[in-house]
Amino acid sequence: MTQVEMGKVAVEYQQQQRKQKVCTCLILSGWFATLFLTDILFGYPLMKRLDGILALAYLACAPLTAMLFPSRKRSFPGVLAIANLILISSFPLFFTRLGIPVEVLLLRQVMTLLFSTLIGPYFIQPKGFAFFLILLYNAACFYYPILRLRELDLMMGYIVVTYSFTLLFSYFFLDILRMNVTHVSSLLSAKKNAEDMALRDELTGVYNRRYCDNLLRILIENETEKTLLFIDLDDYQNICQAHGHLVGDSFLKKSASAIGECIRSGDVAARFGGNQFVVVLDSGDIPLALSISKRIRKALGEIIPEFTSVSIGVTKIIAGITQQAVLVNADTALFRAKSGGIEQIAVVDPANPRMESEHWPDTDADRRGQ
Repeated sequence: MTQVEMGKVAVEYQQQQRKQKVCTCLILSGWFATLFLTDILFGYPLMKRLDGILALAYLACAPLTAMLFPSRKRSFPGVLAIANLILISSFPLFFTRLGIPVEVLLLRQVMTLLFSTLIGPYFIQPKGFAFFLILLYNAACFYYPILRLRELDLMMGYIVVTYSFTLLFSYFFLDILRMNVTHVSSLLSAKKNAEDMALRDELTGVYNRRYCDNLLRILIENETEKTLLFIDLDDYQNICQAHGHLVGDSFLKKSASAIGECIRSGDVAARFGGNQFVVVLDSGDIPLALSISKRIRKALGEIIPEFTSVSIGVTKIIAGITQQAVLVNADTALFRAKSGGIEQIAVVDPANPRMESEHWPDTDADRRGQ
């Protein structure tokens, strides 16, 4: 999977997460709106106002969550969720003032616990201790009226048993969820590392031929105009003969590092094979490509002063071109650079019609002539 494809997957994942959070806010708004109507039906004026405010608050949180989640303030929805869960868990502490039977209030607390367990993980990471502290606070608020009243009839007994089992379920559910999240995170990290290793050259650390081919395919499919540098370390074989292959490997590593220092953050460097590298510049400007090529040649020439020969072919990726044509143009430009181009840099520009007859048929003929 290329970086472009991974970026698309990440965007889709963020959109899915945003939709889940918005839907959760709407569900909570609907739940408190239902309680609001129930309070009207049974005549609980204070709870009616509280449930109405919470219904409107969660309804307002839906667009707010949608706007803030993609931004840098990603912790805001989580802080808001914690505050709301603490608020609705606190109702039993004021059972003498809310004008609602204790049994009904405690049944609401059971539903609050279920909502905290099933919906809360969309906003709060279950691998932290915040959720377990919320469960502990919810339980303390639940048992407070029972300890104050010191009366336990049959109905209250059923409610206590139901809540206690719900609390145990919530604890073990969140503990399993925490372990699963940790396990999935480890698997995703290992998968990302494996994919990164599959797309990296083992010796130099830059991208490999597979990544380069995939990148070219995506750029061509999207008709993105870029410039491409095809770099050949001409003296690599001479270095190996003079100093051995270990020095040759070190030369390749230092060359890859030097190329990376000469290009910009949006550019991509890859080892095409052997002693050849490819750089895809995040620009379609040929003069800029020539300037960067000169900078690369200078940097590579300083690695081992007695071996300074480097050839660079420059070409463009334009709309309507094929991947094979891009590679042929790059190879043709490199061949011309090796044949004595200006400062051993040559250009094949497919966007220039005057060069069309020059760089297409001559490639094979020139090589046969050589």
